[in-house]
Parts: sequence; C-alpha cells; structure tokens
Amino acid sequence: MRTIGSLLSRPVLIGAALVLVMLLAGFVGWRLTGGGEYVAPTPTTAPVVRADTAGARASLEELVAGVREGAEPDGEDAASLALRNAHAIGIGEVTARYVAEAGNVDPDGSWTADVEMSWRTPGDPVLSEELKVGFGPEGEITGFSAAQGTRMPLWLSGPVEVRRTSSTLVVVQASAEQADRYGELATTAVAEVRKVVDWKNPRLVLEVPATGLDAALGAQQGTYSSVAAVTATVDGSTKTGTPLHVWVNQGVIGNLDAPGAQVVITHEAAHAATDAPTNPNRPMWLVEGFADYVALRDTKLPLSKTAGQILAQVRENGAPEHLPGKTEFNSRSEHFGAEYEAAWLACEVLAEAGGEKALVDLYEETGRGVPLEKALQASFGFGEDELTARWRTHLSDSAR
Repeated sequence: MRTIGSLLSRPVLIGAALVLVMLLAGFVGWRLTGGGEYVAPTPTTAPVVRADTAGARASLEELVAGVREGAEPDGEDAASLALRNAHAIGIGEVTARYVAEAGNVDPDGSWTADVEMSWRTPGDPVLSEELKVGFGPEGEITGFSAAQGTRMPLWLSGPVEVRRTSSTLVVVQASAEQADRYGELATTAVAEVRKVVDWKNPRLVLEVPATGLDAALGAQQGTYSSVAAVTATVDGSTKTGTPLHVWVNQGVIGNLDAPGAQVVITHEAAHAATDAPTNPNRPMWLVEGFADYVALRDTKLPLSKTAGQILAQVRENGAPEHLPGKTEFNSRSEHFGAEYEAAWLACEVLAEAGGEKALVDLYEETGRGVPLEKALQASFGFGEDELTARWRTHLSDSAR
C-alpha cells in the first residue's frame, strides 16, 4: 500500500527530472549553435612600474659635476637648489653613490633611494652620510632627507642665506634680514671671546636650520626643543681637534631680545674657542660657568635677569649642597637654566677672589688634565670645599 508521503513526493521527482532534461537540452543546443569552448576570463593586473635607476645615477653625477665645475643652476628644483647652496657656502669634494631603493616605487614612477653622500665645508674634514634622496619618474632629484640618527646637512635641506667674514661663516635658513642679524651676532661673539681667551686664528661657524636642531644633529625628536644653541663636532665624534660648529635653534633664540641672543651666541663661541665639547677633563660646572662668564662679562644686567631662576630656587629651598654636575645639566631637567646660572655664579666667586686671569688659568689647567683640587689651590689658594662654601654664601646673600 502506498503511503500518502510517497504519493506526494512523486510530482517533485518528476519535476526535477524535467529540469535536468531541459538543462541538458540547452547545453546541447549551445554546442550545436557554435558557441565554442568556454574559457575562464584572465585576471587583469596593473603594469609593473620600475625605478629609473639609470636616470637617478645620471642625476647624481650631474649634481656632483655641477659642484665640482661651478655650474650655474638654472631652475628651482631640488638639485638646482643644492647646487646654489653649495656655491654660496663653498662646499667641495662632493660625491654621491646610489645604494638601493628605500621602499616601493609609486604608481607615477617616483621613489626614494638610499644614497651615500660626502662633502666638505671649508675648514672642515670630509663628511659622509647615507641620506634619503627622492627621485621622479625620469630619475630627476626631487628632494633630500635623513633617516633617524643621521645628520641632515643644511645645504641639502632647503634654501639658505650665507654671511661670512674672515673669522665667521653663518649659514641660515631664513630671510636675508635675519641672516644679517646672525652674522652680526657671530662677529660680536668672536670679539667678546677674544677679550678673555687667547683665540688664535678664530673661526666661528653658525648653522641655523629652519625648524629646530634635532634633524641637523641626528637626534630624536624633541631632544633639543628647549635648547637655544649647541656647540658640537661636525661629525658627531668627540675626537680632540675635530672642527666645531654652533647650531642655533631659531624657535628659542628668536624669542630673546638682542642682549639675550648675544649672550647665547657668545657663550657657544667660548665653547668653540676652547674646544670644550671634545675635552673631557674639566668639571661641567666650570665648562658652562666659564662660557657664561665670558658671555656676561660686559653686561650691565641685574642678577634678577642673569640669575633669576637659581635665586628663586634658593629662596624656596635654600642654597644647593654642591656645585652642579652632569646630572643637573640636562635639557629636560625640571630646572633647566638654573644650573647654568649657578655655575656662572661659581665662576664669578672665583674671579672676585683671584681675578680674571686666575679664572682663565684654572680653566686652561684643568683642560690640560690637572685635577680640579690642585688647580684651585695653585690659582686661588683654596680647594673645592672652600669654593663651595663661598658659592653657597654668595647664593644665599644674593637671594635676599
């Protein structure tokens, strides 16, 4: 006996058979009408864009030849700008070696490559850096930049103004008027330092980037954000005798009045004149205090201006127990600035006790490696404990 379920399922089975027959009939009909064999569509892909490395190398060779031969730049592109800067500064001995692409080539054919470059500023040794160089579709140079930890040379980072005298070279990324100002600051600084220090054949080089000092010095972002200027070797080494430049932070020094700006530049010039960054012998308070002594020597400003921060601390917490050391001279210190004032006042105490010549002798003797205690006794007749006591008394008296 058939069940109701089996009777109901029969029409469904018949219908499925009809659909299959119709599909087969359609397939046969398609074959008979000459539809041809079915071929799956081929996936489309974008054409591969390759870097024009031959064009890039040719552009680098053209830049090098232009510097060497004194070629006149004829445009406003990155290569012409670098060439113009090189001529103005006196850059020479330029080389450029294409290393490799640094990342993918963009759809328009532009890319960035690592390029090993070397050059020499007058009076300096040859410097080398592996820089990032941008190239266009035909290998033309579109820009220069530096990787983290690599110094970005000013002559490759944008238009510059140059001011020079027989004893100064000033390279500024700013207006002609501002370049004149920095040129005057440098010239005055040399004259002020030579009043105190026997600076034979002075040479003061100022580099003034458009935006801070971090890129120019290969430092992490924010390292020098609050520093007005810094004196350092041109190659980042600490080797004695390596030429020194002064890098100036426009964002900080631009907020100072004329006397304040002059104090900053003269302070750094004192470092340059005495090779302070490459001499590890002197205590930090003497290095910074002496530079401020030279910079403030002829100023008529009151202590409220020249030592306001340290005196405020003394009023609140009393005089420090010891002279400031390396830990205190930290650009990210909570009291950055007060340490310099404290060190300057220590040098003022010494100059008042034994005269300027005795202070200069102390600075020079410690620079030659004579221990501080021995040099103090020789120049002043007392040691570091007595100096600290006199300095603390001076701070307390001045803070009243």
